[in-house]
Amino acid sequence: MQWIQKLLFYMKGRYGYDEFSKLLIISGLVLGIVANFAGGIWVSALGTALIAYGVLRILSKDKTNRYRELQKYLALKQKVQLTHRRWRNRWVQRKAFKITKCPNCKQKVRVPRGKKKIRVTCPSCKETFIKKT
Repeated sequence: MQWIQKLLFYMKGRYGYDEFSKLLIISGLVLGIVANFAGGIWVSALGTALIAYGVLRILSKDKTNRYRELQKYLALKQKVQLTHRRWRNRWVQRKAFKITKCPNCKQKVRVPRGKKKIRVTCPSCKETFIKKT
């Protein structure tokens, strides 16, 4: 029990564990495992560096910079997730809808498939054009 108290005393004032540190440590471990099977010294060194940086983030006392790094990571993660969600939705809807562009403003418009020629009105510029679906 005494070692837990010593650890808690040591961690007082430190930044601590967050999502970005978790990603760094896990990716470093994965690269280390891959390096054991692939035999690459550079992959192993990169994995070790990622683990070391993750641990240094946890033990850091510079909370403002670590928080700023976390916010940049979360913004990038959100951007990647949004792009993935868009592509996944387009893939799921590929049989029911066709994506076409407005000839005037190049806005993407979703139109139903299998309706022969239809008249499409662009939602942004209100131009009407005929498109084969």
